[in-house]
Amino acid sequence: MKASTLLVILCLQAALVMGIFAAVAKENAVGESKAIDISPGQLKCCTNCNFSFSGLFTCDDITKKCDPACRKCAVVNTYSGKQFKCTDTFLGMCGPPCKK
Repeated sequence: MKASTLLVILCLQAALVMGIFAAVAKENAVGESKAIDISPGQLKCCTNCNFSFSGLFTCDDITKKCDPACRKCAVVNTYSGKQFKCTDTFLGMCGPPCKK
């Protein structure tokens, strides 16, 4: 078999497999609630940053008050009282570390 024929067959098989995975992913998604809600803002600072290679990050800092760029803040009960954690997902790079 020629190398060009083999290459064409491999490309067609790859396209077929990708099509099957796309169909399964579309079937498993229920509405838009499965999409990641990305906050358009930028945090002033973040010490405990969870950055992924996709360019998305979340900040696991627990602070006394929520950053104004945060849309969803969760209440965290600590020994020193009620504090807050931003549960948003951001696109881009983490901010500079927060000063304590």
